[in-house]
Amino acid sequence: MKKRSLNFMLCLVLSFTLTGCWNRNELNTLAVIQALGIDMMEDGQINLTIQLLKPGVLQGAPAQTKGEGGGGPCVWIATVKGKTITEAIRNATTQVDRRLFASQNKVVVIGETAAQSGLSPLLDYYFRYNKPRELAYIFVAKGKAEDIINAENEQEKVPGKAIENLAKASLNTSKAPEVTFHDLQRSLVSKTSSSFLPGLELVKRPAGTTIEKQVELCGTAIFKKDKLVGWFDGKESRGLLWVLGKVKSGILVVKSPEDESQKVVLEIIRASSKITPELIDGKPTVTVEVKEEGNLGEQMSSVDLSNPDAFRELEDKQAEAIKEEINAALSKAQEWGVDLFKFGTEYHRKFPAEYPELEKNWEEEFKNMVVNVEIDAKVLREGQASKPIRAEKKTE
Repeated sequence: MKKRSLNFMLCLVLSFTLTGCWNRNELNTLAVIQALGIDMMEDGQINLTIQLLKPGVLQGAPAQTKGEGGGGPCVWIATVKGKTITEAIRNATTQVDRRLFASQNKVVVIGETAAQSGLSPLLDYYFRYNKPRELAYIFVAKGKAEDIINAENEQEKVPGKAIENLAKASLNTSKAPEVTFHDLQRSLVSKTSSSFLPGLELVKRPAGTTIEKQVELCGTAIFKKDKLVGWFDGKESRGLLWVLGKVKSGILVVKSPEDESQKVVLEIIRASSKITPELIDGKPTVTVEVKEEGNLGEQMSSVDLSNPDAFRELEDKQAEAIKEEINAALSKAQEWGVDLFKFGTEYHRKFPAEYPELEKNWEEEFKNMVVNVEIDAKVLREGQASKPIRAEKKTE
């Protein structure tokens, strides 16, 4: 009996330390945000386009066009304005009868005009408030973010999910970066490194398709401090990712050895990079080493690429293609004076004593920096067909 009484008293005391569910959020009291668009209006006001989930319709609904399930559209769009992000969100209560819930938001799209005005004021609310999702993907729209958020999708019931999938699928080509709020926050606080974000645009579909326009990735938005200064195309974007060691997959299309009128496709299997900063006569010089391994994916020529000489020439072309992409990114970045490659961070690590002096005029130092690019590219496998298939000539 004494043991039972002791256990009872212990359980009773411990129960007072349990918090329970005093601050729980029931789903039927929340408006769950799936995607958010931020635009800057001509009068300086901020326009928010909020894609909200309709759980009752989504549950058990089959995938159909226009984001509809069996009971109608799975999302609805609220558009609100305000002098700041916080005011615009509060103003949403005039349209939305539930409390906005941002913790499940997967996508934020910033309009081009808003990005040109500066990211820091627009995103201060998100960096300060602990509810928005740090792993949400962030994009810049070529045009208005409102158009991107309102766009329909044929494959996904929730259009915001389709945009999230685009961010993840970017690894298949490595021609656009994958950036989360956490990544952006780290780059914005850096005194030397510049920020970049993947771009989105609406592309017109062929006549007769279910939807008129669809959302597609379109290169990389480049920022100087926190303001949009220009765009990298797919080639320049991958050049940036080569240097950062973030190329995971993709293909290289090169001219065929011995027959440059035809193309050969090389599949990127793995890649890595190494940045080595040096001070030569007090001037910063960087060596970028990239190692890449790939497979022969396809050839349009009839050349026997299993021949050792042709194989070596193919690897040379592979290395040259990578170097060309890197130099394209470096050239434009140095022209704009934006250190996207984190060279400043590498100098801070290796030369802590000299770095404060370099940091004072880092933009000019970066513009005039000598960057040596060294590529080690290998072709590992030819696939099951070691030689191209040739049509037999008929004899009379």
